[in-house]
Amino acid sequence: MNREQIKKEYQENFRELRKTLNSWELIPGAPKDEFDGLNHQILSNLYNGADLEKITRVLESELSVTYGLYNDEFGADEMTSEIIEWWNLKLAERIQ
Repeated sequence: MNREQIKKEYQENFRELRKTLNSWELIPGAPKDEFDGLNHQILSNLYNGADLEKITRVLESELSVTYGLYNDEFGADEMTSEIIEWWNLKLAERIQ
């Protein structure tokens, strides 16, 4: 995979993950780019082989510290499961 293909794949993954993050409506009425920093962190961790536990910690930390949400306002475990399921599908597509 050349540099341009990698960039294109990342941008596609970024758009898809952005849709997922925004679909949870963590902050109703937030601009569509509100969670782009979190999006970058999650993707970076996924590309580096992070597991479910690591992604859960990233979500809990960022949503609490950066966005001021309480843990009972979001389900980090369910969110992480959805992200990991999506990522595994992306990896499977890459192999085919």
